[in-house]
Amino acid sequence: MAKKESKKKTAPEAEEAEEAKSFEFGSGGEAREAEKQAPAEAVVPLSQYARLQADFENFKKRNRDTATRMYEEGVADVVKDVMPTLDNIDTAIAFQKDEAHRQALELVRKAFTDVLGKYGVEEMTALGEDFDPNRHEALMNRDEGPEKSGKVVEVLKKGYTRGGKVLRYPMVVVGE
Repeated sequence: MAKKESKKKTAPEAEEAEEAKSFEFGSGGEAREAEKQAPAEAVVPLSQYARLQADFENFKKRNRDTATRMYEEGVADVVKDVMPTLDNIDTAIAFQKDEAHRQALELVRKAFTDVLGKYGVEEMTALGEDFDPNRHEALMNRDEGPEKSGKVVEVLKKGYTRGGKVLRYPMVVVGE
């Protein structure tokens, strides 16, 4: 009786022997056998695959848009941090009595604004315009006569825009 049991293969051994037969070279049934052995959830319907591919394309587009937005915000942050330095150069030019030093500072300012211009930064014009609370930040009023009433008579700090967005509003004195 012991001889019969040893000749009899166990269920796992029988499966292994069957697998070995089906995966022999040239048998042609490898794909069919793999499909039979694959779990049901491993076989993905074509519509689900298409949906997954579309989701991945949307993911790539969102990441591209996010990267672009983050770059734009980063440039704007750097420009905002640099503006006080530009203001200091303007102040130094205004108080410089030596013409040679004044011209040197103006060259530095021009080089500075040229670099900012490469990034789309533009200076806002305000002097002589009608005061607009949506475009100017009024710091004080000054009696300048009836012809300058409601107009910007002095710019204390220049304003800047980039790509149509205001980075800093010009700080102005308005005539009364």
